[in-house]
Amino acid sequence: MLLKQLDYFIKVVENRSFTKAAAAAYISQSAISQQIQALENSLGVQLLERRNRSFILTSAGEYLYRHAPDLLESASQLESATSTIGQRQLSKLTVGYLREYTGFDLVRAVSVFNQHFPKIEIDLTLGSHEELYNLLKDEKVDLIFSDQRRALSEEYVNRKLATTNLMVLFSNHNPLSNKKSIGRSDLTDLACILIAPEEQQEEEANYYRQTIGIKSEFTFAATMEEAHVMVAANRGYMITDRMGAISSHNINLPMIKAVPLCGVGGTLVHRDYYLFWQQERTTPATEEFAKTLEREIAKLDD
Repeated sequence: MLLKQLDYFIKVVENRSFTKAAAAAYISQSAISQQIQALENSLGVQLLERRNRSFILTSAGEYLYRHAPDLLESASQLESATSTIGQRQLSKLTVGYLREYTGFDLVRAVSVFNQHFPKIEIDLTLGSHEELYNLLKDEKVDLIFSDQRRALSEEYVNRKLATTNLMVLFSNHNPLSNKKSIGRSDLTDLACILIAPEEQQEEEANYYRQTIGIKSEFTFAATMEEAHVMVAANRGYMITDRMGAISSHNINLPMIKAVPLCGVGGTLVHRDYYLFWQQERTTPATEEFAKTLEREIAKLDD
């Protein structure tokens, strides 16, 4: 069965005429008739029941007509993606991720991906949420790995990779570090430490105020290392998760303790992590990298 034969078959059914279908396909009527006959021969079933100058679909023909367009669309996408990769010579995949992200699963994903696709260079770019969004929008990165800050858009592939529980980091000298869980109302007397450049501090504070529900005052650090020092010195607390500043999966700072953050009714507060890329820039390489990163993140739960 050839894809071209499927295309001819669809045109015949849609036009309800071999003559009109032949004109739409820019071939002769005898040629399109021969192709439909060849399609039936290859499948070993009758698709059209001829009746003088008209026809009706057999049950097999109806089934094929329902599913053939999807097959042709998939073939077209495969052809386009293959062509795109060929033109780019499988040379580079650029991945953006958050500055505060310190998990090793991304590093492992890059390593595994490189083993399977050694000719594709992986470029990593750090940024804030807003910087990463602009890089993706301006097609300066192929994908970004980030937690969700905006409503999901149909213009992008939104591949959810993980849901994580939020934790609050305290100095082990702070009495709150001994609690089994912490509520947002318990945090009002201590500053919340955020990592953000000066021009993005207001936006970051608004997110934690409006979305996470933090009532504390905010203080800012330029780097993760500075933020850790501030927490260790009991100058404030940080909110993070297993993907972020500290967890049993990445770094071990004995002077800092992580306490689960709880919301109303004692339920754990969580955030979702996604891999985002533009729908129209989907390639087998982006799909494969997404699957690889998803598998590596899943290992955190093992």
